[in-house]
Amino acid sequence: MASGGKTDTTERITRNELNKIISNEVVKALDANVSKLAQEVENQVLVRVETMVTNKVDELKEMITGIQGKKDARRCTYKDFMACKPSTYSGEIDPIECQRWIANMEGVFLRSHCDKEDQVMFATGQLLRRAKDWWDTYSKEIGEERVQTLTWQEFKQPFTKYHCPQSAVDRIQEDFLRLRQKDESVDEITNTFLDQLKFCEEIVGTERKKIIRYHGMLKAEYREFITPSKCETLDEIIDLARDREIEIKRQAERGEKRQVEKGSTQGSSKKPKINEQGKKESSKGGFPRRKTCGKPHSGECLLGKKGCYNCGQEGHPYYNCPNPKRVCYNCNESGLVKAECPKLKQGVKKEGRTRQN
Repeated sequence: MASGGKTDTTERITRNELNKIISNEVVKALDANVSKLAQEVENQVLVRVETMVTNKVDELKEMITGIQGKKDARRCTYKDFMACKPSTYSGEIDPIECQRWIANMEGVFLRSHCDKEDQVMFATGQLLRRAKDWWDTYSKEIGEERVQTLTWQEFKQPFTKYHCPQSAVDRIQEDFLRLRQKDESVDEITNTFLDQLKFCEEIVGTERKKIIRYHGMLKAEYREFITPSKCETLDEIIDLARDREIEIKRQAERGEKRQVEKGSTQGSSKKPKINEQGKKESSKGGFPRRKTCGKPHSGECLLGKKGCYNCGQEGHPYYNCPNPKRVCYNCNESGLVKAECPKLKQGVKKEGRTRQN
């Protein structure tokens, strides 16, 4: 029994000693690594804090520079706005003119760098007559406070509703469907087409429909040389129409020049022919031309008959005739030659007398 009790106590002693040894080692290890862990944690915290601080500093800098830029930037004044030459509007109930004025105002806003809170006040200064009357009535209805905060988009809605009624838009669509080129040039009819096209997107919503409608509007002399199926955009068929117009003008100029040249050449060439014919007829004695040979001579025409033209016998040609006839080349009489012609001598005497006189 005693021996068993001793073994239990020794086991307890050894366990206690082991626990102390382990705890001592753990304490030593913790003491050795605590400083390192603390330093690592401290470094990570410092890095995060530093990044946060730098980000905040950058944001503050951007805010300060933005505020300074706004202060330095000069605000657009009404004088600057008017320097861009905005157009006026008199209040015509015409959707095309109304849209043109709105587009002009928006272009002036961009060029003058007009602030959004000043756009309505500056633009309404360009309204005249009926448009000015409408604005005065509308501004009273909404109140002065609302006018001060009214934006350009909020202004456009009632403005276009009044000056672009649906009845006027319907009339433009009808004119668009009936549009045909008459005496207008390609540029003139194209401008009219594009102005009306803005209100006809429901009718010709696709690019192909626009091309077909433009082609059907042109004159026949343009349509014959333009194939709409080969055009992919509206700009392409417009360029083809312009090229065809230039070609037609060139053809007209070339045609006028040819007519002038033909008239001058015909006048100069016909006169010598008439004189030459008169000379030949007078030299032949004024005999009529024969239908068989086409030459003027007296007596029977022997063209197409066999035999000699001098004696009428067969067997030899006229240039080998044994009995040649003496014929005057001036009067076509037989028995004499041209040098002995009395008519020729009388003409020479008359010329000599006229020269003496």
